[in-house]
Amino acid sequence: MACRAPGRLKVRSVRRCVFFFPVIAAIACAENRLHTYMIVQNPVARQAKKPPRRGEIELSRKPLYLAMHAPDADDLDNLAEDLKLTSVTKYHRLPPLTLLRFDFENRTALPWRLDLRSAYFADQSGKKYPVLSADEYAKRFTSVSYEHFRYDAMYAAYITARAGTAPKDAFWFDKKKPDDALEVGYEEGGFQIVPFEFIPAGTEELTFYYNVEGIKKRLSIRLQTERGS
Repeated sequence: MACRAPGRLKVRSVRRCVFFFPVIAAIACAENRLHTYMIVQNPVARQAKKPPRRGEIELSRKPLYLAMHAPDADDLDNLAEDLKLTSVTKYHRLPPLTLLRFDFENRTALPWRLDLRSAYFADQSGKKYPVLSADEYAKRFTSVSYEHFRYDAMYAAYITARAGTAPKDAFWFDKKKPDDALEVGYEEGGFQIVPFEFIPAGTEELTFYYNVEGIKKRLSIRLQTERGS
């Protein structure tokens, strides 16, 4: 299997129709896509001057780097294939959740403990959109069409780089269970897909709450949807 740089998924051609819901994207099939991007309300203060991709938000800068973005359906479908996940049915779909990818890298001499599972969004009315637990996921998404995106594999944390090197076999050095504490070691980097409760269409103003080094932080975010190709 080809190795990947930390924080990047290779996008291949679309091979099947995957149903995917906002906030990330609303997809009927390979054409006619709606893409929703996260925009920081105060980009000068809180977002990198030259973000590597549209919609990616930098939460912590190097040497303790943390960024998030909404991956598209192709990225997640490719990840499922790289993880060798299979389904008993040819038809499969992503669960109607708000899925975000967090990329991280530690360039300090000390371990870095990340608590991504405690992050959540809140709208202007105070309604919260927390991370969905494994138990709730299993109770809610029982159809075989969801088996291609197993919780224990899709939402695990993967260490994909260590001391500037990439793994030789699988695309990761280490895998952390979704609900386990995440500790990023010296010169390690990787990513984790985190499933949040579904944020419905029409919700534009949000506050994102997260922890960095045990300090709770908040970030005002606006959602912007555009029709893609």
